[in-house]
Amino acid sequence: MGVTAEIAEFACRIRWEDIPAEVVAVAMEHILDTFGVMLAGSTQPAATIVRQVYGAEGGPSPVFGTQERRTPALAALYNGVAGHALDYDDTQLSTSPEAVYGLLTHPSVPVLSAVAALAGGSSGRELVTAYVAGVEVACRVADAANPRHYQEGFHSTGTIGTIGAAAGVGRLLGFDPKTMATALGIAASMASGLRENFGTMTKPLHSGRAGHNGLLAARLAASGFTASPTILEAKRGFYRAAAGGFDADKISGRLGRPFFLLSPGVSIKPYPSGSLSHPAQDLIIDIVRQHDLKPADVASVIVGTNSNVPNALIYSRPHTELEAKFSLEYCMATGVLRRRAGLSEFTDAAVNDPAIQAFLPRVQVVVDPELEAMGYQHVRSRVHVTTTGGRVIDGEAEWARGYPGNDLRPADLDAKFTECAECALTSPRARRALQAIRGLPAAAAAGEVLAALQA
Repeated sequence: MGVTAEIAEFACRIRWEDIPAEVVAVAMEHILDTFGVMLAGSTQPAATIVRQVYGAEGGPSPVFGTQERRTPALAALYNGVAGHALDYDDTQLSTSPEAVYGLLTHPSVPVLSAVAALAGGSSGRELVTAYVAGVEVACRVADAANPRHYQEGFHSTGTIGTIGAAAGVGRLLGFDPKTMATALGIAASMASGLRENFGTMTKPLHSGRAGHNGLLAARLAASGFTASPTILEAKRGFYRAAAGGFDADKISGRLGRPFFLLSPGVSIKPYPSGSLSHPAQDLIIDIVRQHDLKPADVASVIVGTNSNVPNALIYSRPHTELEAKFSLEYCMATGVLRRRAGLSEFTDAAVNDPAIQAFLPRVQVVVDPELEAMGYQHVRSRVHVTTTGGRVIDGEAEWARGYPGNDLRPADLDAKFTECAECALTSPRARRALQAIRGLPAAAAAGEVLAALQA
């Protein structure tokens, strides 16, 4: 059996009863987190422009953070763009040293935006099962890809997220393996996204289009549309064309054994910026707090990383919030000057603060040979602070808060959701939304939960 067929078989046969309780618990943390960042992102320019341009065709599916209901395809697009607009959504890990941190795939937003758009008449358990299926497929497909896929320019959230979204929707619609394989074949031809667009509104468009295209691929397959049944492994298929190859052993026999959400896991972001900045972000905030360093006390900050970090965090002198999300220099500067890195630190005004701009030249990012030799599946970082008095303070981290093994506490997850939700909802509605999502697995009608995410 080829990997496309194996994935199709897995996504079709998985049932709620097949998902261990500990996986459900982790999945619910990610569903809560993802709905929260969708709400926050719904107010961002990228989300509002997309809604204006694509139009207001009415339908049954809620657009979160608004009072609008649109066709399922449009709702998937709009919620998918919103979910990635702040770059605050989760990021998968990797199972091997050569991979670039799971290709930095953000699996939840494409899958959940697509599944939620069609789940109004489903039960909460059916929605969660479809989500788990889609995320498992997205993570395994990304993990198996030759790292060239990411290193040479593809944004895997846009490409592989499309495949995961199609699998999730196919599960929700009760596909048989043949129809599911067809949906994957259609989705793979619709997959797109280029990393040169990081730091612009087009990056979250990748995520929105992944949810939108994955949903459309599944609905086309359900209507009898045809596609190759071996799209991933074929000679002219997805992996060879987009990655130059793949490791079939990272998929074959691995789907749900264990679930990727459990091991190696998917990290939940503590900061609304590129994941590769987060260990160093933790370090600099801890250093300035523990040593009570004022900005005037800091002469220089040197950040040591592996070579894939500056390959993704490409803006050394950012001037917009979107550029700042991909600037390790900015993350260090805001850590020193503000001792935090929340939503208020990633605005155009915050980035162009004269004090921040003046501090940026004091930060240097270097490739650390020791960290480079240790592989790319973790984001190991070293921070070296020299004070104006000549004191040297060093820190090293392998994991940021929110990574599996260094998980955010339930109270932290609730606080992040509330902060995000209150960007679009009143405080009382945000609290009701939180409680509604917590009760999703017991909900007879998922649509009632989804309605709580509207303004």
